[in-house]
Amino acid sequence: MSVVTLDRRNLRAFLILAVYFALLATLAGWAISSRTAKANRVNRLLEDRACSECDLDGSDLKTLNLEEADLGDVTLRGADVSEANLKEAFLSRAILSEANFYKTNLSGSVLNEAILNEAMLREANLSEADLSNAYLGDSDLQGANLVDADLTGADLIRANLTKAILRDANFSNVNLSRANLTNVDLRRAYLGDANLRNANLDEANVSRATLPRADLTRAQITRVNLRETNLSRAVLRRADLSGSDLAETFLAEADLSNATLIGTNLLGANLARANLTGANLTGAVLVGVNLRRADLTGANLAGVDLSTAHLCRTTMPNQTIDNRDCN
Repeated sequence: MSVVTLDRRNLRAFLILAVYFALLATLAGWAISSRTAKANRVNRLLEDRACSECDLDGSDLKTLNLEEADLGDVTLRGADVSEANLKEAFLSRAILSEANFYKTNLSGSVLNEAILNEAMLREANLSEADLSNAYLGDSDLQGANLVDADLTGADLIRANLTKAILRDANFSNVNLSRANLTNVDLRRAYLGDANLRNANLDEANVSRATLPRADLTRAQITRVNLRETNLSRAVLRRADLSGSDLAETFLAEADLSNATLIGTNLLGANLARANLTGANLTGAVLVGVNLRRADLTGANLAGVDLSTAHLCRTTMPNQTIDNRDCN
């Protein structure tokens, strides 16, 4: 009986090993087949400049010339596309999560509704690209060129855009909450209704940009050039604008309650009907500023000269109404 029992055990062990090695062989065959199929797709892409809806996850496409390629609905998760030429390529609805686009030329490309979470786009050229409704959460866009790009409705939550060039770009309804925008060039950009809550814009150049109704609650905006910027009806509650230049800026009906404006230059700015309750304006320059119907209840005006400010139905820090310039 002991011999029979041993034989059965050996038989079972043999069957288990046979199944295990058969499974390994199947998996190895599948992996080889998958790699071969992927290589064939890359070759087809190079020949035809088209591979829509292809699975190219993890592919090596670095330095390749794919100008005007059709890659609609493609998946390139984790792929290396660094320094490649994708000028005017079609990548609508592509899944590009964690892909490497370092120094890639994507100028004029179509990336609307693309998924680019955690993508590496450092120093990439995205000028005039269509990124409308794209998802770029946690992506790295340091030093990227997005001049004249369309990012309408895009989501860039927590994205790093340090030193990015964003001149004349369209950021309408974009989500830039908690994004890093230090030292960016946002001159003449449009950010109407943008979400910039808790964003960091320190030392950025935002002159002549348009930000009506933008939400900059608790944003860090120190030493920023905001000259001649349109911030009408913008929300800047508890934002820190210390040392920034807001000369000739349009802030009518803006909410600056409890904001920090220490040493801020507001020369000739329009703050008509603005909410400045509890704001800290210590040492701010308010020469020629329009404060008609503004509310300064509880504001700190230490070291501030209001002799040339325009006051009419203005609520002062002590809640008195000043009508000095109503006539």
